[in-house]
Amino acid sequence: MRESAKSTITIILATGNREKVNELRPLLENISPLFRVTTLKELGVEIDIEETEQTLEGNALLKARAIFSMLSERFSSIIALADDTGLEVDALQGVPGVYSARYAPTPDGIAPTYQENVRHLLYCMKGISDRNSRFRTVIALKGSILFGDKQFEFEHTTEGVVSGSITLEPKGTAGFGYDPVFLVHSTAKTYAEMSITEKNTLSHRALAIQKAIADLKSLLEPSSTPLTSTHSPQ
Repeated sequence: MRESAKSTITIILATGNREKVNELRPLLENISPLFRVTTLKELGVEIDIEETEQTLEGNALLKARAIFSMLSERFSSIIALADDTGLEVDALQGVPGVYSARYAPTPDGIAPTYQENVRHLLYCMKGISDRNSRFRTVIALKGSILFGDKQFEFEHTTEGVVSGSITLEPKGTAGFGYDPVFLVHSTAKTYAEMSITEKNTLSHRALAIQKAIADLKSLLEPSSTPLTSTHSPQ
């Protein structure tokens, strides 16, 4: 039987994206008094991790591993939490997918804005009647936790998927990214027409993080089965 964790476990949100932090943090802060949620900005870390993998899972793990490697020596118990999200459009054979954040064509070295990505998507969808799509998020956890006098290390991933369709024009002013043109089938509203509270009950990111939260809670139960990697180690 594993001993209980003795010290605070620091969860680091491995993203510099303020909108993602605003979505993720409220979902994580009340898991347990043993967990403390912090951000790269609060830790004084400025880093831009290039997403070079060909899958959402690969990019999420890439970011979690990078932040864990950079900061693990500062904490006795640490979990780096990263995500990667993709919009998959059926009529475009799953595009933009893993390239969702850099979909619109721009001069080399310049990242497209949210508005440029949305305009390019609507341009590519012009005249197409099949507008079915889905948002997928993969959450990656890379951690090392002190249980008694033993250090337990792990990697783990979870996934959330929400089905929807691409609207003919942007609707709503909230959210970010493709939110104004992604109509959620279960609500008949775009993400941009929802409050952050409503979005956090049903979004792809919320579904993925809810699974991750259940796994994080299990870490605090001495009789539970430890988290194991859900991928082939690289």
